[in-house]
Amino acid sequence: MKKATRRIRPTKRLSAGSHRMFVALDYVCLVGITAHACFIPLFWLLGVPLLAAVNVLSVAAWIVARLVNRRGKMDLAVVLIKLEVAAHATLACTLLGWDSGFHYYLWPLIPFAALNERISPRIVFIEVVALFVLYSVLYWFTRQIQFTGPSPQVTESIPFMNVGVVFTAMGMLAVYYRLATTAAEERLRIQASTDDLTGLTNRRRMLEYINEELKRIRRSGRDATLVMADIDHFKQINDKHGHQCGDAVLVGVADELRAKLRSQDFIARWGGEEFLFLLPETDMTGAQIAAEKLREAISACEIEFDDRKLSVTMTFGIAPLDTGAGIDESISRADDALYRGKQAGRNRVMTWQIPETEPVKS
Repeated sequence: MKKATRRIRPTKRLSAGSHRMFVALDYVCLVGITAHACFIPLFWLLGVPLLAAVNVLSVAAWIVARLVNRRGKMDLAVVLIKLEVAAHATLACTLLGWDSGFHYYLWPLIPFAALNERISPRIVFIEVVALFVLYSVLYWFTRQIQFTGPSPQVTESIPFMNVGVVFTAMGMLAVYYRLATTAAEERLRIQASTDDLTGLTNRRRMLEYINEELKRIRRSGRDATLVMADIDHFKQINDKHGHQCGDAVLVGVADELRAKLRSQDFIARWGGEEFLFLLPETDMTGAQIAAEKLREAISACEIEFDDRKLSVTMTFGIAPLDTGAGIDESISRADDALYRGKQAGRNRVMTWQIPETEPVKS
């Protein structure tokens, strides 16, 4: 029989970093690019070509900020945005006056500082104080400047336009920060229930699945089965080839087992080289057939690591999930069946048998 080969490649682990701020910043940059692009013809029509030219540079700055943010340099992106916003607000207020409303663009810099987990609270406080000082200076020196546009209606609409842009930016910052927070919490929940090496369900989450299945059995009377499996001679693999090779074997075996299970079945890395399966709506006969298929699949699988091709086998122990015995005893029974399979020569499927000294329950 030709053996299937599973090639194991190194997994690159990426740091999540400040993912929430990254997502929010990415979308806020779109608002910044759009707003400043619209300012270019606006300032030209208002007869302020200097601000029109400055906004060309502003658009470029926001594009660069979005690009560097997407390349993982979020701190640099934030600095670029803060400098551009502060400079743009200062210049626009100086030329058009306080009543133009360009000082409103300093407001979003406060949540930018507060929501950024990468800077300390002391730095946040310093930034907020600096913003207050800049805001006060602009008010003091620009409140007397009067700008007259092409018409009174245009002049009056400019501050409302600025407020709309600022509200949009702050709203997007809040919404996408919240969405990213929800996604981060979901990733943490998955990590808390997943084995780091194999990606399988971990021991704690499997116990929750078994407890939920036990409740369903009590309501419906349906069968469910537990299967305990163990990689044969796993210690010899570690001793002979090293623990990295052992990890590769665990990953390869886990992938093969997961691929061969039904969608409604559960598999967990129980500990070391042991795996525990929960097979809902499956009696002992069905579990024995399923375990035999898994045993054959592992026996036919070669795991390639560091120019080595390794063949492994597994032993399986089966026991019913018994509502009377409870979770711990049911697992112990599957483990007893596994131990008897090991004693019998390994690479086989064994079912739990009621000991002769134990009376049969009526």
